[in-house]
Amino acid sequence: VLYTAFNLPYVIWMMRGYVQDVPLELEEAALVDGCTRWQVLWKVVFPVVRGGLFATAVFTFVFAWNDFLFARVMVTSEHLKTLPVGIQDFFSMAVIDWGLIMAAGMMVTIPALVFFVSTQSLLVKGWGAGAVKG
Repeated sequence: VLYTAFNLPYVIWMMRGYVQDVPLELEEAALVDGCTRWQVLWKVVFPVVRGGLFATAVFTFVFAWNDFLFARVMVTSEHLKTLPVGIQDFFSMAVIDWGLIMAAGMMVTIPALVFFVSTQSLLVKGWGAGAVKG
């Protein structure tokens, strides 16, 4: 719930530009053709902003996944920690085990990398859709 409240303003700010780029005439044409408002949203607006939605999803996921400061401040239990906070705790040990730290770093990196690679084609479309056209 806290991460949703923390990231929601960023998602709204980022998606605002993509949604504003959808021509109003497209929505009006769908309404004239007999679509309901929900059908316009799912059949017209969503396919147009899909690239921007995935670009926003990737940025928000990486931002929330790698967040350190917010997780460090909000940690109230010794047993419940996010991975970046847990990795930082490895440095407070008497002997620093660099192999353990590198393995934990890979555990943090691999899910973000898999998510990025799986949405890469849609992400490139989203980046291009938000570009200035001249």
